[in-house]
Amino acid sequence: MKRLLLLALVFLPLVARAQTAWKDYVNPRFGFKLSIPASLQAKREPTNGQGREFFSKDQEFQLAAYAHFLIEDDSLDKRWAEELANLGKSITYKKKTKSWYVVSGVRDGSEFYHQTHAKDGNWATFRITYPNAKAKQYDPWVEKIAKSFVPFLDGDYDRIKN
Repeated sequence: MKRLLLLALVFLPLVARAQTAWKDYVNPRFGFKLSIPASLQAKREPTNGQGREFFSKDQEFQLAAYAHFLIEDDSLDKRWAEELANLGKSITYKKKTKSWYVVSGVRDGSEFYHQTHAKDGNWATFRITYPNAKAKQYDPWVEKIAKSFVPFLDGDYDRIKN
């Protein structure tokens, strides 16, 4: 009996994670897409249509995804520098390429993951936060969301075209 209970304690969290239902969020104005757990609740979409915020029922896991135009004095490099300056020593991982960057880490007991892309005068980003104590539960979500993110879908969306 103890053995059965031990097996249940080990495998139930894995089964629960594997059974998470997912859905796609596609932004109709700027044309970006990402997969999110179906259990996340959405805040009301802003009137400018730039994105959406989602959160778990207990508000522990929060995701904001949005896009817009890069204004004259804005750039991917400027946003990267601001992230590094604002998050400083709390960053545990960072990577930048010509068209995107990622920063993640732990700050004030919360994990964060930020991914931003830029193309032809446009940007798309998503930001995730959740309690560091729940990293084992939420890290697989972050990984799946990050892999699913398509910042610039093909089609006629509200974008600057260079």
